[in-house]
Amino acid sequence: MSFSPDGKLLVALGGAPEWNVVLWQWEKSKASSVVPSRVANQAPGSAYQCEFSPFVNADGGYTATVCGQNLFRAFKINDGVMKPLASALGKREMGSTFTAHGWLPTDEPGRERCVVANEEGDVLVVENNEVVAAIPATEKYEGCAIHCIVPFGVKGFVAGGEDGALLVYEKQTDEREPFKLTKSFTIESDGKNASIRNLAIDANEENLIATMDDNQAWTLSLANIDVMKPEEMNFERMSAGFHSNGVTGVDLCVRKPLVVTCSTDKSVRVWNYVERTAELVKHFAEEAHSVAFHPSGLQILVGFSDKLQLMNLLMDDIRPYKEFSIKACPEVVFNNAGNCFAAVNGNVIQVYNMYTCENVGNLRGHSGKVRTVCWSPDDTKITTAGLDGAVYEWELKDFKRVHENVDKECSYSCLAPSPDGTFTYGVGSDRMLKEFDAAYALTQEFSCDAGALTQVAIPASGRSLFAATERGTVRAYKYPLDGEFQEYQCHAASITRMRLTFDDSLLFCVSEDACLYVFDVQTGEKEKAGKGAAKSKEALVTYAEEVLVTKMDINEKNGRMQELQMQVTELQLQSEYQLRMKDMNMNEKIKDLTDRFTLELEQAQTKFELLLQEKNEQEMEYEERLRQTDEKNAKETRQLENQFQEQILVEVERYQNLQRDKDLLNEQWDEQNSLLVESHERVIEELTAEFSEKLQDEQMHAERMRADRDLGAKESEETRKQLEEDADQEIDDLKNTFETKLKQEREVGLRLKGENGILKKKFTAFQKEVNDAKAEVQSLFKDKQNLYNTIAGLEKDIEGLKKEIRERDETIGDKEKRIYDLKKKNQELEKFKFVLDYKIKELKKQIEPREQDIADMKNQILEMDHELERYHKNNTHLDLTISDLRGKLAGLQKDVLNQRKTIQDRDGKIHQFQKDLHETVRVIQSPKALAESVKGLFQRHTKERDDVENVDDDIQKEYQRQREYLERTIESLKHKLHKDMESHKSDNMRIMQENVSLIKEINELRREIKQERQAKKNAAAADASRRSASRASTANGGSRGSARGASGAAGKGAGAFDVDEMLAREIEAQRAEIQNLRVDAERKDALLRAANAALEAEKARAEAERAAAAVDDSPRRAARRSLKEPPTPKADEEEAAAATATEAAEEDAAGAPEPEPEPEPEPASEPLDEGELDPDAPVEPVEDFDDDDSLGGAAPLEP
Repeated sequence: MSFSPDGKLLVALGGAPEWNVVLWQWEKSKASSVVPSRVANQAPGSAYQCEFSPFVNADGGYTATVCGQNLFRAFKINDGVMKPLASALGKREMGSTFTAHGWLPTDEPGRERCVVANEEGDVLVVENNEVVAAIPATEKYEGCAIHCIVPFGVKGFVAGGEDGALLVYEKQTDEREPFKLTKSFTIESDGKNASIRNLAIDANEENLIATMDDNQAWTLSLANIDVMKPEEMNFERMSAGFHSNGVTGVDLCVRKPLVVTCSTDKSVRVWNYVERTAELVKHFAEEAHSVAFHPSGLQILVGFSDKLQLMNLLMDDIRPYKEFSIKACPEVVFNNAGNCFAAVNGNVIQVYNMYTCENVGNLRGHSGKVRTVCWSPDDTKITTAGLDGAVYEWELKDFKRVHENVDKECSYSCLAPSPDGTFTYGVGSDRMLKEFDAAYALTQEFSCDAGALTQVAIPASGRSLFAATERGTVRAYKYPLDGEFQEYQCHAASITRMRLTFDDSLLFCVSEDACLYVFDVQTGEKEKAGKGAAKSKEALVTYAEEVLVTKMDINEKNGRMQELQMQVTELQLQSEYQLRMKDMNMNEKIKDLTDRFTLELEQAQTKFELLLQEKNEQEMEYEERLRQTDEKNAKETRQLENQFQEQILVEVERYQNLQRDKDLLNEQWDEQNSLLVESHERVIEELTAEFSEKLQDEQMHAERMRADRDLGAKESEETRKQLEEDADQEIDDLKNTFETKLKQEREVGLRLKGENGILKKKFTAFQKEVNDAKAEVQSLFKDKQNLYNTIAGLEKDIEGLKKEIRERDETIGDKEKRIYDLKKKNQELEKFKFVLDYKIKELKKQIEPREQDIADMKNQILEMDHELERYHKNNTHLDLTISDLRGKLAGLQKDVLNQRKTIQDRDGKIHQFQKDLHETVRVIQSPKALAESVKGLFQRHTKERDDVENVDDDIQKEYQRQREYLERTIESLKHKLHKDMESHKSDNMRIMQENVSLIKEINELRREIKQERQAKKNAAAADASRRSASRASTANGGSRGSARGASGAAGKGAGAFDVDEMLAREIEAQRAEIQNLRVDAERKDALLRAANAALEAEKARAEAERAAAAVDDSPRRAARRSLKEPPTPKADEEEAAAATATEAAEEDAAGAPEPEPEPEPEPASEPLDEGELDPDAPVEPVEDFDDDDSLGGAAPLEP
């Protein structure tokens, strides 16, 4: 379908078998005209495309066109009526299938142009309903059908066809071939060439979007399409890659915003539905029938045609982990806890342990294939249904069936239990939505007149029920069910799977049309629940961010980094040697070019002075002739004016005399009339008639006199005008003649300007490649400015000549001679242009090898930037680790102080007990006194013991509370560390990008300077013969050129020395920064080891104090121990030892000597290129620390 230019009409193409063309009035929403696309006697066939012409006809109507099999026809539309026009293709229409056509904009009014393409790849150009040209397909794209055509502004058009062919046709000046295929590309989608179905170009003509028949969209930048080669144009995906065939399975992750899909296109894709991107894509050799996501988001199960595979989701890959011999598994589901999964194997449901991968049980009983499996909320039961019409509920304790419902006339496709487990809902082939109670008895059912229901899902909120149909629609039923629903159209084919997120906010459904749709099902519920009340803000959902990385991948990347580092070192040495050798050669070539160019400038200056002298002489001659011509013309003009004035005066005097005579006659007639009126009336009449005749004669005479006067004036005016026209004609002839010559001179000047522009670009390119020639290039720019001044002077001379041409009328012969000389000079310049073109080609050939070297050096610089970023990351990581360990040390020291105080109190009580025990021993000879003493001792110390035990309980509780506080503090510090690492990473990436952009600019400067040098060398070689011929006549100019060459060489050497020093300073600064980073990393590593040692010492001391503080509950043991061993301050000794170890560790950490920086290498004799590091500088890898090792040196706190 297509809209008219004013947007009021819409033309659409109907379907088979009529293939009618329908014209709609958009504002009224009704069809105004329906006509068949073919005439009565035309062969039948399909129609593919209809389109409105962007042009308005002379009568205010429009034109629409239709193409198809044996069909290309235009329709004229006026006042809502559509009439077919005669076929524009004639006999070409029969036997051909026209797959696409498009209207092209033109800059010529009244010219309507349309291009038509057929299935063989040929293109026909139709103008005003007539074929004006045929563009056959090239040999490469012969037989490649074109499916779409879009205009490319006024430049031409772009066509897309089979096998991903994208063809660009550009407009030509030849009327017989108005368009020509200039560029062609091929889009490879997922390793295969799919057909292009639609194309679109933005209004700025900078971007092109192509859609393929495998559901992929690609974009291409058209900004540099005129200058870039086809192999340099890169197509990019407009968005993530989509499935190309029907999607058979979908499942969601609980802990991450991920959804996994599998398809018959043999691919498994993991999507992030928050960021709307594809996280992972993996293609396999077999089709995937089902998929299940583990709740942790780290594993998936995929059922293929020949096996069921358990796979790990790595950081950048989906890697198989375990295989199960289950073929074409239609359904596999993890339980809610994630420790088991159930897989369907034909009519048997097999239950496996997730961690041991062992088959823990099989559920047998179905007579047909099982299609759906669902777990109960507590993972104790499984409900299954299949093609045999049976719905079974199984108890996993003994793998036995507890409930069932069988309906042989229905093949179930999906089951869904209610949130409270009281009901179960199922859909199948009988087009019914069935409700089962807890005993699986059918309670109610609802019919579906729109086709069979394929899937069903119930959110945990229990407010609605969602069902999918085979027509691609989703129904939302009110829950509890009353038959009322709302239907939403989304898919173009049957929906195969449907899932809800764990928070019931999103509904995912996939279909055979290879699409995944996401519905926000929580918004409507919130609006309904929030009527009349203020809405509360949703709590932000925090998702897990863990990913799996294998040790083998890490080792491979580390090994690869070491290999690349060695290759970088070797390439640096090779490139340094090659650059030095090439610099020496280029310096010699630049010196020769400088000398030759200076000589040519001197010769050009001499020619310019001769031409200037000749021009001044001709100006003087032209001014003299112009002055004489002006005097002659002024004299003739004065004579003509005098004659004209004299004639006018004579005619005026004659007219005045006649006027006086007429006045006298009038007076006489009045007198006679007054005398004769009374007596002679007839005489009066006669006299009156006679007088009238005389009066007429006089009037006629006066008119003749006036006519003679006017004729004389006209003759004089015509004479003057004729003289002026003759003079103007002569001046115009001379003007046209010399303007033609002037145009030729301007063309020569423009060509010279173009050549000078090309030379300027070459000079600039050489300047950017070699910085040591900067001073020399500046001198060349000054010389070039002198040439521009010379050209400006010549243009002023041409303007002077133009002024002289207008004033002169007798110098045609001399100017013809001058034109002959200029033509001869033009021929010489054309020869010189040909030589320069050849030199440019040679320069391009020499530039190409250097570009590869520059690309290699860019890669080396990028890798070194990555190493620098890794150093920064390690230093930051070490800083945070040290601060964390210091916090731990402070906490442990506080605990040690508390333990010391407790031990001191216990020691005091033990000493008191020992003292009382000695007092009791004194009365050991008296049993009665001994009994009383022991009893008092028991009562006194038993009460104290209870107090001690209560104190110990309080200390334990306080210790536990402190430990929990420290653990929370550690977790918050870890979170802060992660955020800081992310921010530092972004800063490092920004710095690296700035560094890369600076390196690119430096490389461009080198390349341009190299090109400039090579151009000068080739130009000098081509003009060597001419210089030798004119060496004798321009000896003085040659001496001046030699002097200039010597001064330029001196300037070059000074500039090269300055650039070398600048480059050396920049390289040394980079080396110093890297060395400082290494020293800082080693210092922080030492601090980390010292902190770990201190923590270990604190831990050992705490354990020793805890062991020493343990007191035996029996007083007899205490007494016996006191009798055998004298009391020793063991706890004090251990405390002193621990304190000594702590102080030593702190002194080691604080006074660890920083490693001395390695001596900096002496600067190389030759300067290194910008962006390169000296290969002799030592590069030592800094030990990388994992995130899990940041706190690994300290033992966890124990109660």
